[in-house]
Amino acid sequence: MDLSGINEQVFSRVLESNFPNEGEITLELSEFMSDFLKVRYAFFTTSGTAAIFLALKAIGIGPQSRVAVPNLTFIATANAVNLTGAEVVLVDVLPDSLTISTEELDRIHKQNPIDAVIPVHVSGRSAFKGRLLEWAMLNKVEIIEDAAEAFGSKDPESGEYLGTIGVAGAFSFSPNKLITSGQGGLVVTNKEVVAKEIVRVKDQGRPQRGSGGDDIHETIGYNFKFTDLQASLLYAQLPQIEKRLSHLSEVYSFYETELPICEHYTLGRFEISRGEIPLWPELLSGFRNKIEIALSENLIGYRRVWHPISSQKPYEKTEIFPQSSLASQQALWLPSSFKLSPDDIRRITLTIRESFN
Repeated sequence: MDLSGINEQVFSRVLESNFPNEGEITLELSEFMSDFLKVRYAFFTTSGTAAIFLALKAIGIGPQSRVAVPNLTFIATANAVNLTGAEVVLVDVLPDSLTISTEELDRIHKQNPIDAVIPVHVSGRSAFKGRLLEWAMLNKVEIIEDAAEAFGSKDPESGEYLGTIGVAGAFSFSPNKLITSGQGGLVVTNKEVVAKEIVRVKDQGRPQRGSGGDDIHETIGYNFKFTDLQASLLYAQLPQIEKRLSHLSEVYSFYETELPICEHYTLGRFEISRGEIPLWPELLSGFRNKIEIALSENLIGYRRVWHPISSQKPYEKTEIFPQSSLASQQALWLPSSFKLSPDDIRRITLTIRESFN
């Protein structure tokens, strides 16, 4: 696909077509995503949450199902399960990667079998490092990947793009992602039967793009269509994908150099040389408040990681999730802007180091 000149051309095409809804531009962009991710089918939708929901519905997840979700993730992952009517089963995470614990998953499954699991590739880090794929295959549990934070990142073991390894995968294009359409998502799969069901569920139960009139509706569906206006915004960023991926790798490498392992904090690990891309580098510290004060005083932005889902009112549990709780208290995301320079990172890391002097 020739990407030259798209900034000027694509938006004009949308306006001139008099069809700003999901149309030819979205279809072209879907084909690009399919080629880029090396996956057979790719469908744009309204959000990453909707993408997970569509994937779950397409494999038959419903009110009688149980779906495992890591307890430390953005709540949207659990909410997508809730939309299907299925039970959200919370699973603790691994302390070194903040991704779902296969050991805990196995323990829960033996007590009461689950039907699907949604591993979250936190900050672009593969959730497949703890024999999850082997476990899922052995127990005949379907995998829907939450790759909202992992567009362009690869699994170090297989070399495949994260989001394309399970039966289906979901991506997000919200404002803080590698590329953004304001709001929007993508659901991908290599299975034709799943792809056909995604199309039906996504567009009011129609097996193909409708006319708005004499359409056949084969099943109950919803309106999760993308728009060509959003697609034109994404289109304009396509030439920047490789540059941005490279920049994020460089940012992490600078942090790794400037923040050597010490007793006060730990930088979350990524396998850059094997294809992992850190969208947001994490710092874990038992002295997080001390670091936050230093960063704030120097007008340096940061974000704390999520609260455990089990602590949120809609999914509140009395059960203890030790690793999720500890990580939530210790982890924060460091700046990773596409405009971040080596000098910026030196200033950030110097501020962190000096806070312990």
